[in-house]
Amino acid sequence: MELLLCLSRQRVDLSMEQAWTPIAGPLEHNIARFVSDGLLEEASLEEKLDARYKATEIRQMLEDRGIKPKGKKLEMIATLIGSMTLPQAELLVSDVRMYRLTEQGNLKIEEYRATNEKARAEMEAEAIALLLKGDVKKAWARIARYYESQLTCDAKWAKPVPEIIACEAAHLLKMPYDDLPLTAVQKKELGAHLALSVLLGESFEDAGRRMMNYAGGLFDLTQALAFHRPNPCGTAGQPDDAEALAVLYATTRIHEALTACELASLKAARLGKGIKVLPVQGNDCHVCHNGKFTYAWSELEQLPRLPRQIGCNCTYAAWL
Repeated sequence: MELLLCLSRQRVDLSMEQAWTPIAGPLEHNIARFVSDGLLEEASLEEKLDARYKATEIRQMLEDRGIKPKGKKLEMIATLIGSMTLPQAELLVSDVRMYRLTEQGNLKIEEYRATNEKARAEMEAEAIALLLKGDVKKAWARIARYYESQLTCDAKWAKPVPEIIACEAAHLLKMPYDDLPLTAVQKKELGAHLALSVLLGESFEDAGRRMMNYAGGLFDLTQALAFHRPNPCGTAGQPDDAEALAVLYATTRIHEALTACELASLKAARLGKGIKVLPVQGNDCHVCHNGKFTYAWSELEQLPRLPRQIGCNCTYAAWL
């Protein structure tokens, strides 16, 4: 089905053949099978011209024929085809091999997507249940089983969960989220969703959207700005959009988990004189260092907890 989708979206060329032949066998055989099964048909002349040429090139061909270009690209393509014989038009795309899904093919793809969406939803639900029990390793293994069932699978899923990712997820599960007006159960579930996002390797934007999808109308995200940090400087340019604010909140919490893991690692390694704060904005980030960047091993009780405010990206490093 993935090959069928690929064939219906782009031109058949050498790069497609090189990518798919090791996975699905000879491309010609598969194309013939899909066509024979009524799932695939050759793309129209208009579709081939649209794929082969840019709008500027179509416009130039019209001008070369003494025709004033009008309308959007597809309208110009229709004008171009109408200005020449069919053999002449077909010659313009003689090097283009392109296919499209038939109605039967579209139905097959819809069924395939629905099955995939169901499998992913089941995987996420089971992973969340495991995370709520605090079992990060089993949650990673459940995610890995899902990805290993897919056509293309990253090699990382065949390995145990990386230590830093496991540490991040564990910290996200332990966070109290007391700055959000949620019940104890909801806070725990929110932590599990953020931990799942980290295990899946999602972007901060995806993590924020995942948080929004879980929370729905449970709380007003503007309250999430009430971070409990000593000497907060506030966040410049606070976003008005709820989703943007959710992304900012998720980013901060994930960064907080990461810095906690980095700090634990630095303390365990105990390299150099102690630990220093690395402000992402250099010396201008006065909130995080307050004029003091370095802390000897005997001063770690004074070391500021990062991030110091929402949106902060400062981190720790060894003071060598």
